[in-house]
Amino acid sequence: MRKIILIGLCSLVFSCKGTKDSGDRFTVTRIEAGKDGQTLHLKDAEGDEYTTVISIPNGNFTEVHEGDKVQLDIAEVLDTSPVILISRSVEVIGKGQ
Repeated sequence: MRKIILIGLCSLVFSCKGTKDSGDRFTVTRIEAGKDGQTLHLKDAEGDEYTTVISIPNGNFTEVHEGDKVQLDIAEVLDTSPVILISRSVEVIGKGQ
């Protein structure tokens, strides 16, 4: 019984690792044009790097520029390198220089 509880707690702790809260803020460091949209390369306040794809078909396209500060409504986090954030929406909250 103790083993089952310990395994359950360990899986809970490790499954939460790498998740981001909805509404996280990032700086756009690079933009790559794609077939149906753009891939945004992002950095958070701790210096961690992420990517997200924005497009009209995904319903999350907004005009962004390198250096802009953005806030994402995150639907899913894919544990890759760099981490891919599947975003429901992207909002520019500060213009880059």
